[in-house]
Amino acid sequence: MKITLFALNSSFTHTNLAVRYIAYSLKQQSINADIAEFCLKDKHENILFDLYEKRSDIYGFSVYIWNRTEMLEFARELKMLLPCSKIIFGGPEVSFEDEGFFKKYPFVDSIISGEGEDAFCEFCNNPESYKHKCIKGSANKESFKNSPILYDIYPAKGDILYYESSRGCPHRCSYCLSSLTSGVYAKSAEKTLSDLLEFEKLQSKPRIIKFIDRTFNFDLERAKRIWRELCKDDYTLNYHFEICADKLDEEAFEILAKMPKGKIQLEAGIQSTNPETFKAINRTTDNGRAIENLKRIKSFANIHIHADLIAALPYEDIASLKRSFDETIGCCDKLQLGFLKMLRGSHIRLNAEAHGYRYTHTPPYTVIENKYIDFKGMYSLFKMADVIDRIYSSERFEYTCEYVLGHAQSPFEFFEGFTNTLDKDIERISQNDLRLMLFDYLSKAFADSEALQRLALDTLIWENKNPPALFRCHYTAHGKESDLDIFTFNFDCEHRYYINRTKHRVIIK
Repeated sequence: MKITLFALNSSFTHTNLAVRYIAYSLKQQSINADIAEFCLKDKHENILFDLYEKRSDIYGFSVYIWNRTEMLEFARELKMLLPCSKIIFGGPEVSFEDEGFFKKYPFVDSIISGEGEDAFCEFCNNPESYKHKCIKGSANKESFKNSPILYDIYPAKGDILYYESSRGCPHRCSYCLSSLTSGVYAKSAEKTLSDLLEFEKLQSKPRIIKFIDRTFNFDLERAKRIWRELCKDDYTLNYHFEICADKLDEEAFEILAKMPKGKIQLEAGIQSTNPETFKAINRTTDNGRAIENLKRIKSFANIHIHADLIAALPYEDIASLKRSFDETIGCCDKLQLGFLKMLRGSHIRLNAEAHGYRYTHTPPYTVIENKYIDFKGMYSLFKMADVIDRIYSSERFEYTCEYVLGHAQSPFEFFEGFTNTLDKDIERISQNDLRLMLFDYLSKAFADSEALQRLALDTLIWENKNPPALFRCHYTAHGKESDLDIFTFNFDCEHRYYINRTKHRVIIK
């Protein structure tokens, strides 16, 4: 029996952990499987031909909101070319389908919902008995707790490798599919640290090890044990953790303060600061404490912090979102203004009418209107989110944004106002043009010239050649010291800024 596991990632930098788990589970049963891993930017016909050439008996498709449409098309075409092959879908995007799915898509033979390792093995042992049936996967906790990193067995090309040290989530947020499972189970701290050392041995080292745990610090003592060891020189990579920031204690702060700069990244889902919204989505985080904790970590200046907000949550109108944004932006290096997705199977989707939700009925099911924000308002937020990504979260305007956060009456209104001045999507604006547009907006928004000087500083850091002439009146050049340009800015006469353009950094003396 020949088996192919098909992954279609959203970007070439990403990898698919699920197909590796399935392949390893099959290997434990003495069944070999190939992995065919592509990204959405690969040519459709190249992907289809690769799948066709394998002529496998069984094809397992890993289906998510970002690839559902493409996966259905590949399955339709592959079934036409290889009608005797079995095609089985799995993944969060199909885990809440029923047998009506097969009437609409008869070229798919079966679906696995939930955890698929054991269920896929079961299917392969007797595929004919599962024709047009949904197979409920179940957790094999001991198998997971002892599983290896998998990339040594099944290599990946991406520079971001995913690692899972726990499954499940302690929260029950109504918009998240994790709310439909109960409990959390995890690898021990010792096993996790041992696994992380295995990443160090890979022939091609990744740039980031991204933990996909829903809440890494659900067990704070375990989290602290792992963080404490990561401070050591044995661990050289960059590690990304999604945490619940209000659950940190003094010992955690002490450990994080000692972490070597750039070794870890923290991501925290703030989502909203509106208590009524939190009650409606069944979220219990203390966001006031979470924001203060993140600000404290940010003051250490050694850890990159990513915070998330979600637009279109219940009871959050523009005024409420503005408060959430203004309260959150100062606690992070990157702020993602995301938009509520009405995921299949989620509680919030089942009760969509209660809040007047209207959303795209093709993936990713993004909300486009509700009782609190109409489509015009939502469209403006879509554009503003892109501006925030380009200006604040890119960190190419670090010194400018530092001034804005300290002097603007409302950072939300600042970004909203700048967005409204643009006559086209920000993705179509060159970097130089964007700086000039921002220069013009800053000169009108603030009475003094410090914001313009800071924009000039950001420009000097990121421009490899001479900066635009408009910025040259806002600094004094003093020559060079090795590869560092030396500039003095009027807003801070006590320091000189030594700018290493090749490394995009500033040394202040």
